[in-house]
Amino acid sequence: MRDLNEQQGFTLIELITVVVILSIVAVIGSQFVVSSTQNYETTRTRALLVNTGRQAVEQMTRQLRIALPYSLVTSAGDQCIKFMPIAAGGNYLTPVPDTANGAAANANITVSPFDVEYGSAQWVSIGALSSAELYATNPVSLAPLTGTGANSLTLSAPKQWQRNSINRRFYVLNNPQAFCLVGTQLRFYPNQSTANTNIDLSEDYELMAENVFAVDSRAPFALSAGSENRNALVTINLAFASGPERVDLTQEVMIRNVP
Repeated sequence: MRDLNEQQGFTLIELITVVVILSIVAVIGSQFVVSSTQNYETTRTRALLVNTGRQAVEQMTRQLRIALPYSLVTSAGDQCIKFMPIAAGGNYLTPVPDTANGAAANANITVSPFDVEYGSAQWVSIGALSSAELYATNPVSLAPLTGTGANSLTLSAPKQWQRNSINRRFYVLNNPQAFCLVGTQLRFYPNQSTANTNIDLSEDYELMAENVFAVDSRAPFALSAGSENRNALVTINLAFASGPERVDLTQEVMIRNVP
């Protein structure tokens, strides 16, 4: 039997050393866990921002691509872009009354068969060459519709147009719409006026995204207007943010001009 004085045990120094080592391991482990959690949250936030931004930009791209080229206008320091979506299009069969041929105003237009493919038929445009001919109290290249048939368009009143389309094309249009960056909100306005190019921010709107900003000093909506031989081009520059995380997106949208 061993004497009690000969039995071995842990000294106070050894116990303190073990406690210190375990504390260091615990600190390192907790820092690793915190760092991993932060990295996960950062990745998750950026993924959500990218998803939100791409959805918003894709929606704007789809709708702008079916806009009448000359209906595109920017306002409020390029914070907004206004446009008229094309609901249908086709060719009319005989020249319409215009300032060149001097024919009497007419409220009926005979056209080739067409179908309204998007929205509703509110307006018809022929031969427009600028936004001023579309957005006015009495626009010279735009007229309200009261009815459409398989081969006809009926206007609300007899009209003499500014000019004929060089290819005798007509466009049936929805009411004007707009995308706007108001403060930090990206908004879609589905029902705007044709009376002028301004955006009425008091109208009903759909909220597309929040915490949205212009990218650096660039305009949120930059427009390169179209002409008879050049397509219109819209450049969207928007940043989507959440806390310290931010995703910048730039998208170019070409709107084909078919005169």
